[in-house]
Amino acid sequence: MFRTLKIGTAAALVATAGLLTSCLEAPDYPIEPRIDFKELRVVRYSPGGGFIPTDTIKVTVDFTDGDGDLGLSTETGGDINAPYNPTNPDGTYNRTTHNYFITPYVRRPPATEFSPVILNEQGGFNSRFPKLYVEGGKPSPLKGTLTLDVVTTLGSPFRPGDEVRFEVSIMDRALHESNKITTSSYTVQPR
Repeated sequence: MFRTLKIGTAAALVATAGLLTSCLEAPDYPIEPRIDFKELRVVRYSPGGGFIPTDTIKVTVDFTDGDGDLGLSTETGGDINAPYNPTNPDGTYNRTTHNYFITPYVRRPPATEFSPVILNEQGGFNSRFPKLYVEGGKPSPLKGTLTLDVVTTLGSPFRPGDEVRFEVSIMDRALHESNKITTSSYTVQPR
């Protein structure tokens, strides 16, 4: 059985999606996940009344994975033990607590080059997407789409006029990391 999935995740770790399942001949994908950039879309929410607008940046990638071991528990208390624990023994951020890695890059006029935006030591916009397989089921190749919603407040961390793009990769449960892709860019609009 080959499963095709469409899943959405939010930076707040809220999963929403539909699951499409069909019986097809299983394709031969490598066990390391592979991603391709699909879409970057920005939705502005302007509450009015002097409140600062927010932008929801929707970063969408297509993915494949040969052994179908994608996803981490997004439930409280789920997948918090090694190697998915939030901190290393020395107290520093453990990157493998996440499985969706997203690094923002910004070009601020008059700059001509994009520079990475350092958000914090706890993973910035990195997130988790939920398990995309049935627990205890037979491993099978996966193909689908992942969308991460990144919500920002105008001016933090991006200012009007900034040109923004992202570098994205994903990781499976065996800690195989996908290739890295770079999204298209968008310009942050004024209020």
